[in-house]
Amino acid sequence: MSSTSCVEIRDQTGALAQMLPELGGWLVRYQRPIPGHGLVDGVHHDEAVIARYPREMWAGSPLLFPMVSYNHVPGADHHYPWAGKTHPMQPHGFARKTPWKVTNQAADRVELELTDSETTRAVYPFAFRYGLTYRLEDGRLHWEQLIENRSSEPMPFSAGFHPYLPIPLGPGSKRSDCVIRCPRATRFNPIGRGEAYFSEPFPEQEFPATVDTGPALLLGDLRNREVALVDQAARLEVVIHWDDAPAYRFCGLWSRTPSENFYCLEPWTSLPNAFSRPDDGELQVLQPGDVFRAAMWMEVRAC
Repeated sequence: MSSTSCVEIRDQTGALAQMLPELGGWLVRYQRPIPGHGLVDGVHHDEAVIARYPREMWAGSPLLFPMVSYNHVPGADHHYPWAGKTHPMQPHGFARKTPWKVTNQAADRVELELTDSETTRAVYPFAFRYGLTYRLEDGRLHWEQLIENRSSEPMPFSAGFHPYLPIPLGPGSKRSDCVIRCPRATRFNPIGRGEAYFSEPFPEQEFPATVDTGPALLLGDLRNREVALVDQAARLEVVIHWDDAPAYRFCGLWSRTPSENFYCLEPWTSLPNAFSRPDDGELQVLQPGDVFRAAMWMEVRAC
C-alpha cells in the first residue's frame, strides 16, 4: 500500500475495504473471502497506478463531483456555463484529486468529508459539504452519499462513481469468459461532442466484455438499477446496485481497450456535457440549505 495514510475497514465475514482519504477519498481495495476461491478482489487494485496519482487513477473507485465526464462550451474545452458565466472544470470534476477528511471511523465503517475551499471556489463558486460513508456488512460494501448546498444561491452539479472492476475475476479465467449483465435500458449515443444525444432500445442481455467500449457505452432508464460483471468460467460476479439512488439515471460501461485487466461500470446522475444541455434536465440543482442523498452497494460473490 502507498505510504499515504490508508484507512481500512473490515466486517465479521473477513471482507475488507481500504481508502486513501488524502488522495481524493479514493477507494482502492475491496475484497472478500469466498468458499472455494479464497480472498477475491471486487475492485481492481494496482499499486503502480496509485504511485502515479494524480496522473493516473485506473484502479479502485474514484469519486466524480461536481461533474461527470466532460463539459465544453463553444471555443473552450473543459469549461461549463452557469448563471451567465463560464468556469473551467477538469474532466470528472475535482473531488477525486482533492484531499478528503476522515470525520468518523469504526471497525466496519468510515465517514469521509469534502468541503469547499479557496481552491474549489476558484472553479466552482459554491459552498458545499460532501459526506460519504463506506460500510461493510455481510461481505457487501455499501456507500452512502450526502451533498449539502451551503451557498446562498442554487448549486448545480452532476455526480458519479467510477469503480474499476478486475477482469477476469478468477485466476484461471480469460476476459472472453466474462460478460456484463445488463437490464433492459435505453442506449444514449452522442451527437457531435455531446451537444445532443439520440437514443435506441437496449435489450436485457449479457453483453460480451470483449466488445470495445473505449468510447463509453451509455445506458439510461434502466429497468432495474443493477449491473454486474460476471466471470462465467470462475462462477464469480461483482454486482453494483443502486435502487436507493434514483437520481442516478445513467450508467457508463467503459474499458480503455478490450485487453485491459479492468472494466468500469459507472453510475452517473447525468450524461456528458450536461451543463451545456440544461433543457435536458439532467443536472442536479440544490437550493440553498438543501441536501442530496443517495445510497448504493457493491458485492463480489459466487454465482
